Amino acid sequence: MTRPAAPVFEPALVQAWIAAGVRHELMMRVLPALRHDMAGPLSVARMGNTVLRRYLSADPFNPELSLKRLSQTEEQLNGLVVLIRGLGRWDVHATERAAAPALLDQALLLMRPLLDTQNLQIAEGDSLPDLADWPSVAPPRLLYLVIGALIHLQESAEGAGGLVRMQRADDGGLRLRLEPAAAAGDQEFPAPVMTSGMGPRPLRIDAQALQCLAIDLGAEIGIGDRQVVIAPLAAAEEDAPAAIAS
Repeated sequence: MTRPAAPVFEPALVQAWIAAGVRHELMMRVLPALRHDMAGPLSVARMGNTVLRRYLSADPFNPELSLKRLSQTEEQLNGLVVLIRGLGRWDVHATERAAAPALLDQALLLMRPLLDTQNLQIAEGDSLPDLADWPSVAPPRLLYLVIGALIHLQESAEGAGGLVRMQRADDGGLRLRLEPAAAAGDQEFPAPVMTSGMGPRPLRIDAQALQCLAIDLGAEIGIGDRQVVIAPLAAAEEDAPAAIAS
């Protein structure tokens, strides 16, 4: 019996699959925050419908109260629609573009609950870099890179807590640097490490995984001891000149 031919692995294809796996792992890390943001408006809208039902059955009927409650419910539903549409920002094939400062803010907003579970804080003593001089880019390029860098630093801290400082590098890049709790000055950190409720994560976002992600997203990064530097992202040739609303 002849043996089947050994499979031929194309390096570029293997690289693409590894990067896809890294993106999936990052998405699983921030999914609780995304789910929480979407559940909030929906819960308020459901509560509003309960109140509206009482208004409609009241005697005498008050149309002004009913219309006011209906308007509030519509506002919550519109907010939910915006959040659902925002999921498209995670699609690496999306054609929309967004301003770098808005993407950085979104990444930090999503990561704060996860960092808190490991007693890590984003230092805000100095103003955060706004990246205003960076071009508008496809959202996944910056979202995945910043979140990947933060998780890489979080795992480097190994539960010891600390500060993550974000600054501009000499070349205009974005530097993320971890200061463990023992070296973070007078900053106080809770002693016990909280649990995230997600269970143990068998996969680590190590330097190799982070570098693979950057290559797939067309970005250059430098990974050092407790530090990640994301080089300024260049606008792709097909990028639209105008950014989407933040």
